Amino acid sequence: MSTTGRGRRALLSLFAVLATLSLLVACSRDVTGQAVKAGAGGSTARNDNSAKTYPNLLKECDVLTTDVLAKTVGADPLDIQSTFVGALCRWQALNPSGLIDITRFWFEQGSLDNEKNVANYLKYQVDSRSIAGVQSIVMKPNDNSGSCGVASDAAGVVGWWVNPQTPGIDACAMATKLMELTLNTNN
Repeated sequence: MSTTGRGRRALLSLFAVLATLSLLVACSRDVTGQAVKAGAGGSTARNDNSAKTYPNLLKECDVLTTDVLAKTVGADPLDIQSTFVGALCRWQALNPSGLIDITRFWFEQGSLDNEKNVANYLKYQVDSRSIAGVQSIVMKPNDNSGSCGVASDAAGVVGWWVNPQTPGIDACAMATKLMELTLNTNN
């Protein structure tokens, strides 16, 4: 091996080590303060009346069983699976027309106005309506995806998005039905 090849390799190795050290230094830092549970302390009041007003909201990703989700989107209960549980809840179901992605969100400190502003910013078609007696919006992107979302002003903001992977599915009817079931005040 030539001296130029060894020098180049040594220079590349040195560069890799320096890049790694730079990332470690840049991405690590001390943060002062004390960790607290969400909603505890601070200037934002916790929305404690949500359990009384909308008891199903507090069930988070279990607000509707997978059997109910599957039935609502026309899928066999054996053909649905949860793909993510966290700040958002996601499922994927297979109905006779194809795959359907389902997403649920609930932002306790969110607002319907904020969801509407974001939808308008994204140039979605936004229609205001009442679902189960609750002020809501239905959102549709201006593309051919066929997806549709519904958000409601319920103890923050709660929403469902239905995104079919195959055209011709009425995602808005499905998202609206999911919202009706979520806002149901019966336990």
